[in-house]
Amino acid sequence: MYEWALGITDSRPASWRSCPPRWDDEKLTASSSHSFLDVMGKLCETAIKSRREYDHGIDEHLWKMRICSMHDMTHPPSAEDRIMRLLEDRDQDDDGSDDSDDEEKYRGNILIPCPQGEDMAEEFNDDEAQILSASTKLSRELLPEGHVLEVTYDYGTTTTIYLKVLSVKMKAVQSLLQYFSLESASANMLEELKAVPAYSLPKEKQVDHFFPYASKAFLGYYQPLFAGKSDEFDIGESQRVMGSVTMGLSSKIRSERDTTFCSMEDRNCSSDVLFCPGVLDPNELLQAVDKAWEPRERDDDPDRLEDYRYDWIRRFITGADDDEGAKIVQELIANDNGFGAKLVPIRLKKDREKSDFDFEAVFPKTAGQIMSGRFRWFQYKKGVLRVVVGRGMGQDNRQCPSDQILRTWNHEFETFHELLCAVEASWVWEGRELAADAVIAKFDTDLGPSAPLPKEPPCLGKETDAISISSCKDLKKLVTALAISVEDGKTVLYSGHDDGTLAKFSLDDNQELWSKKIYTDGTKDNERYMGGVGMMVQATYGVAGIKVRPNSSNPKTSIVYTWTDAYQGYPSRNYDDREASQLRGWSGENGELLRRFTLNIGRDEDGNDAYPSISTVVFCKALYNRAWQDTIVVGLHCCYNGLQWDEDDFDLEEMQDFSEGNIVPFLESSMDEMESWRGQGGIIQSMAVAGRSYVVSLSIMLGTGHPDDIVLWSLQQPGIPLYRKALWNHNERSVFRAQQTRLDDVAGISIDGKELLLTDLHGDRIAPMTIEKDADGSPYIEMHGYASIGSKYYEDEGYHGRMGVSSKHAAVAMEIEPTAWIFKIRGNSTHAKLDKRDGNPREFRDEGDHGFGDGDEKALQEKRAGREMAVGKVEFPKYGGNKPSRKKVKNDHFAMSFTDDSDGLGRGGPVTMAMRGRHLVGGFSNGSMVRFLLPEQFDDGDSSISANHLVSVCSLPSDEWHIPLLETSD
Repeated sequence: MYEWALGITDSRPASWRSCPPRWDDEKLTASSSHSFLDVMGKLCETAIKSRREYDHGIDEHLWKMRICSMHDMTHPPSAEDRIMRLLEDRDQDDDGSDDSDDEEKYRGNILIPCPQGEDMAEEFNDDEAQILSASTKLSRELLPEGHVLEVTYDYGTTTTIYLKVLSVKMKAVQSLLQYFSLESASANMLEELKAVPAYSLPKEKQVDHFFPYASKAFLGYYQPLFAGKSDEFDIGESQRVMGSVTMGLSSKIRSERDTTFCSMEDRNCSSDVLFCPGVLDPNELLQAVDKAWEPRERDDDPDRLEDYRYDWIRRFITGADDDEGAKIVQELIANDNGFGAKLVPIRLKKDREKSDFDFEAVFPKTAGQIMSGRFRWFQYKKGVLRVVVGRGMGQDNRQCPSDQILRTWNHEFETFHELLCAVEASWVWEGRELAADAVIAKFDTDLGPSAPLPKEPPCLGKETDAISISSCKDLKKLVTALAISVEDGKTVLYSGHDDGTLAKFSLDDNQELWSKKIYTDGTKDNERYMGGVGMMVQATYGVAGIKVRPNSSNPKTSIVYTWTDAYQGYPSRNYDDREASQLRGWSGENGELLRRFTLNIGRDEDGNDAYPSISTVVFCKALYNRAWQDTIVVGLHCCYNGLQWDEDDFDLEEMQDFSEGNIVPFLESSMDEMESWRGQGGIIQSMAVAGRSYVVSLSIMLGTGHPDDIVLWSLQQPGIPLYRKALWNHNERSVFRAQQTRLDDVAGISIDGKELLLTDLHGDRIAPMTIEKDADGSPYIEMHGYASIGSKYYEDEGYHGRMGVSSKHAAVAMEIEPTAWIFKIRGNSTHAKLDKRDGNPREFRDEGDHGFGDGDEKALQEKRAGREMAVGKVEFPKYGGNKPSRKKVKNDHFAMSFTDDSDGLGRGGPVTMAMRGRHLVGGFSNGSMVRFLLPEQFDDGDSSISANHLVSVCSLPSDEWHIPLLETSD
């Protein structure tokens, strides 16, 4: 017979690594004679009842249990992880591997549904866990020491608790199924409270009399939203509907303003129902909290609280004198997408009538402590009061280890006044009364932010400084390409649009010089209505790219080269009858068509004309016919079907007979097509020109879109690959382990000399690289690391990123955020803030590569390291200053209202940019364009006509677009 001792907590696993739960607050013992159903029954009578007093029966709601290791609980495996583990096990089985070592083999988690939910268990078994009946008896194999039993009760207003197996011991006799909670407060508690002068005050002088609504809220009790008739949620005023309640400075995270001074969480401790970030005088705080919880009249409800669930309303308190804090709250409300909590701002008027209650006079010790500027706070959670010194820990910064707790009171306080008396009696440290000005070296040495954000660069332009070039509100005019040129001493802008329009503007007076429809308007066939997510401009039937070059017949004028993602012949021809893609050159003077370069690369593996789309276009000097000639190098959206350059038996002459390459050069003057470049198998995604030495090309995998390789091509011997850096292991059986670099979703590339700066993760991170030479003088690419900018918060957040490039600087922005960050191209590879680690991105999942990771302090610091590397930033006006008119839509299913942003216009940041010297231009989804004039330090003296000619990047999808695999000869 075995006995289990299990500790119970409701703190979230994400916080356990930084602040382990106190497993001894609640415990349960059971034996191998008990079933999981028996254990659930006891939990419903005890731990779950204490968290939801009004409905906790084992048969009242659906429930489930899940057993997993502590590691999987604190580091939850993704779907990729689980699939990979199962595939590894299958491979072991196929190889006849020894199964004796069960510890090394992945068995998955164990799922135990409630009896009435067994029929649905398989349908909702997302992690492919082993399913057991609730009547199964406990055993050491199922529930070993150190494992965790996760209990989820009620799939609607869910309550989740976690039981850790503290020990499994052999017992001679059967153990009882028992529940233990923290011991009650000491027997002399009443005497201790009576020793507090405030305890003997008459009720009319107690805090509950002056702030009745706040007092009930601090005790965690239900407060109706409306006066008079009860709410639909009404469960009686004596019922607890809140989890943790705190008062006092418990955290200071990213800045002096980023603090927690008061918080109230919902009953499951999953989100706040009230939050006050700023340190307020206790009298003002109590008055504001009282206002926040005062029931409203139903005909005076400007926030429409009746449309929201009771625990989906977040009251946000700012001080009466805190204008900046109030502005931040209003911005949060303005940016609310309607799918989170309803934000309700609470702010007292500066000329308000103040309460007669004097907190400092009634509770002088507590007032002195919480206003000391140090971390002094208390937490009341489900009948347990803890008075704490030192900053909070864990994911929510509201947990603390035992050495920070001055006093614990396990007592259901009848009044808030009684609770505050207990707090007043608790300010004792190491046996002595803790004075308000006392310094505890262990906790008070560092009172600054725990994870200060990197210092941001100077703002070089605010939205009010933006100069309008074109004002528009038409999604068809979405700006898809921009280029800034200098012609005859004047600075001009070329803009391409989704409807196929090419336009020219003077940046000296912001006047349009000409506009021409050069491609058919295909916006109806390429709809951009994304249902509220950010813009993903992956393909356009309009102008996909713009390059500007001098016109050899008239050097003061230009040729504007463009291409489109629409197939050649659209829409008069069907797709199967299309012709080869074309790079076209237009007169910069009037838009007249001057040149056509046809990309007929031959056939695909099925014997059909390949006709791939154009991915990238760069211009360089290449040594053809024993002379350095102006050359156009075009990367194609297709796959080369021969050997990679560094593979065994690679022979360039043989490959020329075997297959065409996916990079095609043309002589710019004669328009002659030269031999295609072979040796890079993936889809060409980015290109950059390094003087007269090299072309750098980055390719991506067909299907996944992950980086495949980087190749360094010679310009002295055009078409000769000098170096290949593999980014994908084609010999790896597991697709999850094949990726060899964190680099992903490249959205821009820039180059200055032999130094490159890329932006990846759709513009949320920078990645510097350099071209080096080894001891033998052979060139190679060195990847130096990564630095995040930190605009992105969620891994699957949809948005569009781009880079604007000048000769010395690059500007990075994304559509979900109106700020552009400006970097020097040189010097980033040795910056101290650069994270130099690389490898499979799965190894860095917990560290914020795709968001804030665990939300721990280190992740918060590292997430914005790139901002400290920037030399400046510019704040674009959203939508170029032309915000769309959007209506509020009521969602009856979720009982809330939200802004309907399904118009396809996205979130208002720039969707494309161009940079040249002091000029920075942003184009927007509604067709608007604005520019900034940067300080003189950005003037690089470049007066050439050429624009965008040295770098190119493609955003065409790797899985939904026509991507031919080029034909090979027998």
